[in-house]
Amino acid sequence: MTTTYRYLFADLVTNEIIAELPLTGVSFTQQLNQAGSLQGHLLLSGVDADALNVETATIPGRNAIYVDRDGTLVWGGVLWGRDYNSTSQTITLSAREFISYFERRRINSTAVFTATDQLNIAKSLVETAQLQTNGDIGVTYNTLGQTTSGVLVNRVYYSYELKTVFQAVQDLSRQTDGFDFDIDVYYESGSIIKAFNTYYPRSGTVYSTSDSSAVVFSMPGNIVEYVYPEDGSIAANKIYSLGAGSNEGKLISIATDSTKLTDGWALLEDQANYSDITDQTVLNELALGRVTALSYPPTTVKVIVPAYEAPVFGSYELGDDARLIITDSRFPNTYDEIYRIVGLSIQPGEDGPERVTITLTTGTD
Repeated sequence: MTTTYRYLFADLVTNEIIAELPLTGVSFTQQLNQAGSLQGHLLLSGVDADALNVETATIPGRNAIYVDRDGTLVWGGVLWGRDYNSTSQTITLSAREFISYFERRRINSTAVFTATDQLNIAKSLVETAQLQTNGDIGVTYNTLGQTTSGVLVNRVYYSYELKTVFQAVQDLSRQTDGFDFDIDVYYESGSIIKAFNTYYPRSGTVYSTSDSSAVVFSMPGNIVEYVYPEDGSIAANKIYSLGAGSNEGKLISIATDSTKLTDGWALLEDQANYSDITDQTVLNELALGRVTALSYPPTTVKVIVPAYEAPVFGSYELGDDARLIITDSRFPNTYDEIYRIVGLSIQPGEDGPERVTITLTTGTD
């Protein structure tokens, strides 16, 4: 079965399609609660660049790019880089998902939220950024996710800190009772929609043994290759979270995984800075969430699977649980655990099979 990829370039503000360009060597990623990336090449040799509108369609910071796979949008983001090599006559393009735009937007007016649902705060931050002159890139809100979580928090974002909108949303999402978020792209009535969605308590499908459609990756089986790293250098069983204030008046929260220490682990300390957090409860939640994620050396497994083998690409998504079963020299007695999909990297495979590298982790921090 042949899979057809198309690469559409649009004006970032108006979303008007400017060109469809024949990219090669494309790879793109999706990341849970952060911006995925795309890279591709455009060979100008033998191409009528003017007729294809190449120059106007590929202006960094001005244009957007969408990836269409067999009539379905599977990626969308801001074009940030354009590099031309005169020897190869090739333009290399780099882009990041639309949430990266809000890394370039600052909270420049003090915003105070009292006993406000965390999802409403996230929406308000994005919405306020788009209300500023020339700041609207056409992102809509919660067409797929939830609008409320029932988790009420107090937050103050001071204008003098100029915190990025993205960082504010991500920090909010990382407390122990936090949420997932993304900007999803899709077709609707002939138009392209980009929607900021929040999901509580999480996005994706929870694994169930009774679900016949549950995602399973196995070796032997559908896994072509896997990488299983373990990094103790970033583990921490005691976290000092620093909030607003200075000197003796600085807000601080300490979270410890006492179970690890009781089990005989050495004390491993780290700190996290949240200078805009004025609420002790929120700071406590952030500290607890971080120590939970880091108290055991984080394991992030990457498995490579063909896009056309069950489960086929498109049947799983970021946030889904997946069962990982491995029997080989590393795990002769079989490794069988439930992980969560937090990253996807796709190679369309114009010169070979279409493959997907799936990043699995037991935590999302």
